[in-house]
Amino acid sequence: MKNFFQQQAANRRASAMLVCLFCIAVGLIVLLAQWFFGLIFDARIASNLNLILYQGWEVFRAQNPYQWHIPSALITAILIFTTGIYKYRQLRTGGSKIAEQLGATRIQPNTFHPLEKQLLNVVEEMAIAARTTVPRVYLQLHHSQVNAFAAGHNNHNAVITVTRGALEKLTRDELQAVVAHEFSHIVNGDIKLNNRLVAATFAISFIGLAGEWILERAAAAGRGNAKGSGGLELVIALMLICYGYIGTLMADFIKAAICRRREYLADASACQFNRNPAALADALKVAAGLRKPHRNAHFHQYSHLFFNQIRTPWVSSFSTHPPIVKRIAKLDPSWQPPSTGFRERPSVANYQAMQLSATREFLTENSTPIINQTITADTSHLSDKLSHLVHDPYACFTLIPLLLISDEFELRSLQLNCLLSSHYVDAYTLDCAESELAKLSENERFQLIELASPSITSLGEKQKHDFTELCWQIVKQRNPAPKTNTRQRNQHLITWLYLEIILMQVTKAKRTLAVTTRNSKKLILAWRYFVSLIAAIGHESEHEQQQAFKATCQQFNMKGLEVIEFNLFNIEHAHQFFAVLTRLPLKNRNAFLQAIEFTAKWDNQLTEAEQTMLYSFALLLDLPSPVER
Repeated sequence: MKNFFQQQAANRRASAMLVCLFCIAVGLIVLLAQWFFGLIFDARIASNLNLILYQGWEVFRAQNPYQWHIPSALITAILIFTTGIYKYRQLRTGGSKIAEQLGATRIQPNTFHPLEKQLLNVVEEMAIAARTTVPRVYLQLHHSQVNAFAAGHNNHNAVITVTRGALEKLTRDELQAVVAHEFSHIVNGDIKLNNRLVAATFAISFIGLAGEWILERAAAAGRGNAKGSGGLELVIALMLICYGYIGTLMADFIKAAICRRREYLADASACQFNRNPAALADALKVAAGLRKPHRNAHFHQYSHLFFNQIRTPWVSSFSTHPPIVKRIAKLDPSWQPPSTGFRERPSVANYQAMQLSATREFLTENSTPIINQTITADTSHLSDKLSHLVHDPYACFTLIPLLLISDEFELRSLQLNCLLSSHYVDAYTLDCAESELAKLSENERFQLIELASPSITSLGEKQKHDFTELCWQIVKQRNPAPKTNTRQRNQHLITWLYLEIILMQVTKAKRTLAVTTRNSKKLILAWRYFVSLIAAIGHESEHEQQQAFKATCQQFNMKGLEVIEFNLFNIEHAHQFFAVLTRLPLKNRNAFLQAIEFTAKWDNQLTEAEQTMLYSFALLLDLPSPVER
């Protein structure tokens, strides 16, 4: 199976293929535009042919239709490229835009519906297995087909959307397999390629989509008006649909050419995450038995995102997914297709009935309904009280900043007073959270921040701003850690890493490719800072620190740099330096991670502080972790 970087290389090749196919499609559409406008103006000239013959060649040349070819081609090309850029910039904000366009609603982290809680639990499990942040979860409540999709620009703003049919028709193991399949798209970087694909195909099929939209309006006007005043709109719509049909065909062909192979890889990666190929095969069988089409104006342009083919095209070459029979056969070679075809499975649960039951229990007892005990996750260290706090958005105002508070008595008192000064924090929740956090190890605290991601992102913009300010106020009360006190320096390091992960959850890592080369002064300074830092953390003597730093510089061709003497470790300085690294492309981010990994492993051993730093940097830079946590 391909590793992360092989998959990224395959995605870059697919992106190059996408650009070539897109340019070919644009060229065909432009040629069609010239022919289309030529016919229009030829018809106008033919209607005035007698006048042109009487007035001579000069008049004919002045009204020559070919002078319209270049303007029509330019207008068409500009329209296509502008539409594609607009769509891509819109999708860069995150997968929630796509989920909302497809009629999905977000499942809140503190939901009390049993099926929704089960889905959130499964998503958390697979996030831990895939070693990535927990994405937001959406539900398509009005779709009974078994389906799901992942969308977003990167791991940090990805969402997973599941249909109601998947919750009702699938067992927990099958649902976990479907979610694992979507996580493989996130981890392998397919979601970014899908964004480019959506933007490109939307641009070249935009004219046809506009015709369909006008046609729907004309049909609605005809139903609402007995006189049928939408005749002009109907004519314009049909002209645009005919004109844009080649773009729609090209869009379907491009999606099929790029996406079909990726489903096999996603199936294989899903089995790697959940170790249960039979469950994924069973989920595909259930999905094959439900062929009810989705009804949404946006589903056609997003058809390649889904777990299962939305609707069967009239030609198999335009299918965005491999046949389900072939996908099942790869998972279970001994399986034989049923001679009578796939049958629809009866529901194993009723979403509406369980919602009503859960609502009654919540209103009468004011408690979260107990769900099936088979629902387990790799979060056994979390007590019921802590699990409730981490899934409550406003309780996270207390729980997460509490992780940033120092163990020193005087400083802790000041920070707790700062925390209590926020109107989002109450003393009772603070006492509960403080007593529960005392039972957790460092690794479990890191995992707690990752599990809190959906709760933090469900806050409003003002609440997110207040949350960020509260975290910074607590951190800024710390004094820089002296070099001589290794324990204090490591505590400051852990606090800074906590803060960066928290800020990543709030901002969802809106990166811009502002720095693209290693020759930038800021980048070189940031590289030198963090390589020196991990050399200081992992090696006791100054001589070993210098040797590790020089060996790394020599290995990565960063000559002429000297190790930084860490008399003080300042969280604000580290935050500023790290901001430079988050703007790097994938290749440069990976080179930096390899550099600090080389420094940490220079003496052939990894301390706990080094492991923590490597794991955190991989998470923050959206890369696979070189160490387990």
